[in-house]
Amino acid sequence: MQQITLVVVAIILGLGFGRLTGGAEFSTLVCVAAGVFLVTPSLFKFKLSDLTSIKNHMPSVRKNLWINYLLLAAGALAIGYASQDIGIAAALFLLALLPGGGMVMMWIKQSGANVKLGFMIFMLNLILLLPVTLIFSQFQAIADPFFPEPNLNGVGHVMSSEGIMPLAPFVILIVIPFLLSRIALKFFPPLVEFTGRHQQLISRVTMFGIVFYLFSLATSQLLFDVSLFDLAKAFVATGAFYGVAIGAAMYFSDDSANDRAVFWHIATRYITLALIIAVFSVDSYGASFILPIMIAYFIQMGSAGFLSKRQINRVG
Repeated sequence: MQQITLVVVAIILGLGFGRLTGGAEFSTLVCVAAGVFLVTPSLFKFKLSDLTSIKNHMPSVRKNLWINYLLLAAGALAIGYASQDIGIAAALFLLALLPGGGMVMMWIKQSGANVKLGFMIFMLNLILLLPVTLIFSQFQAIADPFFPEPNLNGVGHVMSSEGIMPLAPFVILIVIPFLLSRIALKFFPPLVEFTGRHQQLISRVTMFGIVFYLFSLATSQLLFDVSLFDLAKAFVATGAFYGVAIGAAMYFSDDSANDRAVFWHIATRYITLALIIAVFSVDSYGASFILPIMIAYFIQMGSAGFLSKRQINRVG
């Protein structure tokens, strides 16, 4: 509950600060901060030899892959097409391609799921960032003929981007944190021990700072420029997408520890990473592109607490 409150407060304060100041400019340092302070501490417990144990959990791994990258991606495309807004469609497709997230391990631990399996799937989904960003970078070219032209009014002054660099998220969120974790384990054991004792606090402070910063950006201030109709349409579309995601998570998982770990990687999305990527694409899709990603914070935070209690009650 504290984590949910923290994120909601960060969103409100970020939007308020951006509204008063006109919005901050985006810096790639926020991606570096996410990699160093959110991903690196998790890798202290990761060994390359752990990858060999994936073969013992192939049913769970396959379930994670086909539900997230086939079923939910198809669901996102269908809902996006029904909205007839290429910005909403692109945002939902991006969310579908980014399962799990920075808080997924917390939900896995709280619900008594298989933590080791949950972490392996988390790492697998991060490794897939490279093909995911490559796929998403082609979305506009493929989807354009099926949607009306996006409304780009007010977007030009926010950011002029050159699109997503597919290697960037992979390098910043996988390669650099992995190298830092190996250096720390070998040369700075006290730092690893300190981080282990205070990982929850470090995670919360970092999450608050990143969410506050992202919602204070000039890009996020586009929220105040959209019509109520577009906002309502985005809310319905995002709610429908989460309905598909949570419904699939419930239908295709049982109460076993392994399935509960898979459940959370289906029911939740890596929203913070989606918002970072959105900054590079908003001038292509219009203001409506950021709406589902912002709305996803509130839907996911609200539903995760309920789903966690539901799993605990079913098992306990």
